Amino acid sequence: MSGTGPVLGMSGQVAGYRLGKCIGQGDAAVVRLARDERLDRKVAVKILAPELAGDAAFRDRFLSESRAAAALGHPHIVPVYEAGDADGIVYVAMRYVEGGDARSLLTRLGPLPFAWAWSVIAQVASALDAAHGHGLIHRDVKPANMLLEVGSGAGGRTPDRAGGCGLGHVYLSDFGMGRDLSAGEIIAAGHGGALDYLAPEQIQGRALDGRADLYSLACAGFELLCGTPPFGPDQDLTVMYAQLYAPPPAAAARRPDLPAAVDLVLATALAKNPAARYPTCGQFAEELRIALGLLPGEPDDPRSAGRTRPVTEPPAESSQDRYAERHESVPEPAYPPAPVQSDPRQPRHRSAVIGLILALAAAGIAAAVAIGIVSARPTRDRPAVSSPAATSAPSPSSSSVAPSSSAPSSSSGPALASKQAAAVNELLSSSATTRKALQGAVSEARDCTDLSNAVSQIQNAVDQRSTEYDQASALSTSALADGTIVKADLTTALRSSLDADRDYLAWAQQLQLGCTPATQSSAYDAANQADMRANAAKEAFVQVWNPVATLYGIQQESPASI
Repeated sequence: MSGTGPVLGMSGQVAGYRLGKCIGQGDAAVVRLARDERLDRKVAVKILAPELAGDAAFRDRFLSESRAAAALGHPHIVPVYEAGDADGIVYVAMRYVEGGDARSLLTRLGPLPFAWAWSVIAQVASALDAAHGHGLIHRDVKPANMLLEVGSGAGGRTPDRAGGCGLGHVYLSDFGMGRDLSAGEIIAAGHGGALDYLAPEQIQGRALDGRADLYSLACAGFELLCGTPPFGPDQDLTVMYAQLYAPPPAAAARRPDLPAAVDLVLATALAKNPAARYPTCGQFAEELRIALGLLPGEPDDPRSAGRTRPVTEPPAESSQDRYAERHESVPEPAYPPAPVQSDPRQPRHRSAVIGLILALAAAGIAAAVAIGIVSARPTRDRPAVSSPAATSAPSPSSSSVAPSSSAPSSSSGPALASKQAAAVNELLSSSATTRKALQGAVSEARDCTDLSNAVSQIQNAVDQRSTEYDQASALSTSALADGTIVKADLTTALRSSLDADRDYLAWAQQLQLGCTPATQSSAYDAANQADMRANAAKEAFVQVWNPVATLYGIQQESPASI
């Protein structure tokens, strides 16, 4: 970056700190080993790049949040001694942590032992929850900001897999360094790697709370366990698209020795909708500990990874049970992502359907049916409610699209699930009618025939699609198998279609000013690309909906029919 060179090469002093060698360099700052001449101790001094130091809003937030983090005095937040502005040089002096960071540990060792990975996550989770309790959002949680204290492992040694040395103390650093950049700005500046850890709402520039940090922590946790982030490395636009739209891939597929329950925990923490994530980072860490099979208070010795509980210990409540209980009581509001320029053909990974299998077994469904569903649905794990009997399957016209206000109960579960499935199906029928009308109008516009009617028909499609999106947002799917995911993916698909329809309307209105048959334009290209993104979202939806539709005796859908 343009301003880093002079900062990197500066010598002498900043405030009361005599600068030494460079020990770290990033896009926004450089870190120098220094000597605090007033107290005669080694410290690390982070110096902002000149262009950021000149940004008054960023500078003020950086200094304010650095001081606020220091005031917490939390054992897992790196101690900050001073933050200030010395003749235009904005700096923060903090404890010098000699053991490197989790990023360098991954580079050296690859995927970490279960206990090590969990120890890092748990300690950082503790720091984040403390910060969130005081209104601080980190915005840049990643392995490179998780510092390891050298000599704090078992026996006072540096963490060593072969030697069985424990990981030891972890500090979270860089409060105040997160920047509110759009995804386009991140990519344009060449910082695409930052996308590996950004929550969807952060990419979209939405208001943030602690759940954005939780998402980033889960991305980092995935990397600690598997060696790579969930959606990278790849081209920046593809990573951005995956963070916004794609479900997390199965960690167990990348690391076969991981317990399958880990996928449930990670999928919850990596939910696109913040309301569907764990409420705190600490709860995520505790759920992950249980899923990994680690005992409470277990030392972070790599040889303890995968240790099972004694048979005399009462079984802990499973992650599946906890997930089902939480999502039965907490509705998931629609959280449609904004459209982005990306490759709509990016494959949509899904984890094994353990929760669905467990629910079908609990409901007494024949094993052959369960196997058939699994083979038809390579999707994310989600616990399912009891499947209705075949005789209870509704006809597509048996329910209106209007949402049900009834809450699920043990006595009405199958009937309520059938009603909710029929409501989704009727909404899909409405969507198919809208799509058919739109296609005819687009063909007329492309041929420059009856443009006035074509524009009117596309406008009607936009209005109808908007109504369908509102209806999908209000649907209750609480009793459906995979109901939370069905609703989230349906609203995403309809919102994407609405965006595409609006682009087609703008194109058709432009044609009224002058039209040549079969001539393309930038407006048409934009509409076509939006339509491709909508088709990708519909493909994602049918992957989760079709197995559910089969459960309730409803015909399966194809993306082209929605």
